[in-house]
Formats: sequence, structure tokens, C-alpha cells
Amino acid sequence: MKINRIILGLAVVLAASGLSLAQQNSAGTMNAGTAGMVGRESKASFDQANQKGAATVAAIQPTSAKLSSADQALMMEVAKGGMMQLEMSKMAVQNASNDEVRQLAQAEVEEQTGLSTKLQEIASAKGVTLPSAPDAETTAKLDKMKAQSGMSFDRMYVTESGVKGHEKLDGVMSKVKSSASDRNLKEVAQAAHPLVKTHLKVSREVMNKMSGNTSSGR
Repeated sequence: MKINRIILGLAVVLAASGLSLAQQNSAGTMNAGTAGMVGRESKASFDQANQKGAATVAAIQPTSAKLSSADQALMMEVAKGGMMQLEMSKMAVQNASNDEVRQLAQAEVEEQTGLSTKLQEIASAKGVTLPSAPDAETTAKLDKMKAQSGMSFDRMYVTESGVKGHEKLDGVMSKVKSSASDRNLKEVAQAAHPLVKTHLKVSREVMNKMSGNTSSGR
């Protein structure tokens, strides 16, 4: 009887150890499955798209042609949307707990920094003054983000900046391409729009992963 109890005890210990090991292996497999990925894009492919977009924006040569009031309004819309994305993404780079979310935020910081620099060059050449500080809407979003942490922070960033922010920029870029009369504005939209679409797609994929959904989204 004593031997049976010892054997039974050993079996329980081994079973518990096996369960713990299986859980660790499962977690490791999950992490390994997303290593080197951002959404459903490989990190290398994602980086290549970001580099191509940045180079295309940087190559735009500003002209001194004056903007119509309608084109000025479009430029302001692009600038404000970009500043919101930039400020939210800077915060996410520092505070995101999910590696893919952090990589998405870093790519967004780089994209919007390059776009902001080019818009400022164009504005200066045309005698236009762009906003130098976040507007009230951006400040309110940043305050809400500051109150979040961990997964809640990650979800808020991907939802508000990754998805909603890029949906808004997608619409703005389409409007600029179809409505702007200034050559530089059209060039900005044509250069930046593909990367906006890429970031929107990847953001939806990251959100799906965080929600446990394997579909790629829209």
C-alpha cells in the first residue's frame, strides 16, 4: 500500500509537471509564431514598405506656387491628422506592452515624421503656416491613452490610431488626390497613400490577433 501511494504521488507530480511544461511550450509556440511578423506581414516586408514610402515622400520637390484657400484647407487637414498619428504613436512606442503594437507605432512615428517634415518644406515654400502643436482632439485622445496600461493601452492605440486614424487619413488622401489643384499636394497624397493603406491593413491584422481572430480583416 505504501509503495502504491508513493507511485500515485509521483504520478501526480509528473502529471502536474507535464501540464506546466505543455503550458510553457504552448506560450512559446504562440510567441514564436508571431516572431518577425507585424500583423500578417513579415517584418522585412513591412520595413521595406515603410522605407519605400519614406523615400517617395522625401523625393518631392516643393514649389513656390501659391495655394488656393481650398488647397490650404486640405493641407491643414493632412497636417492635423498626421500630428495626431505622430503624437499617439510616440506614446505607444514608449508604453505598448505588445511587440507588434510597438513596431507598428515605431513605423508610424517614422512615417509621420517624414511626412510632417515634407509638409513643412512645402508650406514654407508657399508661405503657409502649419499647426505647431496638437489640437484639442489630439490632446483629449492622448489624455485617455495615458490613463490606460498593458493590453488596454495596446487595444486603444491600435483602435484609435492604427485603425480609425488610418481610415480617416485614407479618406483625406483620397480627397486630396481627387480635389487638390496644387501639384505638390497631389504628390504628397500619391506618395503617402500606399503606406497609409498598408498601415491600416496591418493595424487591422494586429487587432485581429489581439482579439484571438485569425482572419485578416477588411
